[in-house]
Amino acid sequence: MEDASITSLKADFIRTQVRQLDILLEPSTRWRDLLPAPADEGQLSDKTIADLVGKVNEKIRQHNRLIFSTQSQRHVAEQIESIHWNLVSGDLQRAEADTVVILRDAELTDSQVIRSLPQEYDNLYPHPDHEEQEGEAERYNRLREGLLELSRKRDALKRKSAQYQELKRLLEPLDEPHRNVQPNLVTRDGELSQELDRMRVLMARVTGRINGTSDSRVDGEALQEEALAPRTDQQKLARVIGSG
Repeated sequence: MEDASITSLKADFIRTQVRQLDILLEPSTRWRDLLPAPADEGQLSDKTIADLVGKVNEKIRQHNRLIFSTQSQRHVAEQIESIHWNLVSGDLQRAEADTVVILRDAELTDSQVIRSLPQEYDNLYPHPDHEEQEGEAERYNRLREGLLELSRKRDALKRKSAQYQELKRLLEPLDEPHRNVQPNLVTRDGELSQELDRMRVLMARVTGRINGTSDSRVDGEALQEEALAPRTDQQKLARVIGSG
């Protein structure tokens, strides 16, 4: 459905009001009570009143058809639209002189938008007919510098926040030390200690098979027994460092 024009809207409104004027008049039910004391002659009858009211209604309809014709209603509606657009045009001309280079919906919390603000007040209003109000330039410069300073501080806080978030991500494994840290420590009967013992046994067996001699087998068994023998944490750690 297309949008209705101002003329059609106003014409509908005028037509509705004219219909209100066409409503037939009816005499009051108490009209007899308003009359003076009845006389022997000249008393009004119901028929006389009905005829009088009918003639009045007919005169009203004739008057409305003559004064409020369809053409007249349309003409008034067109005049209303013309006056409306003249007023709007004048407002637009005045507004054009006060137009700024900043978009109306510009996001002044965005750092890039803040940095793009004109440095000079004269560059804020491109129209040559703009009249500078007293104190406007000073106020603009003060507000612009304040925005830039707040923007710089916020950007610095954002960078610092990103660094802290990265540190937090790196330290997340330490939130559950028993599951994420303890298995990687060389402690008595720990998982890493047991795995190192298995590796030493495996190395002894492989060495014995490569040499292919009984002496190497004996040496391998000796190494196996030595690997399985209990050691202190300091000895185990020293052996791991030494083997590395």
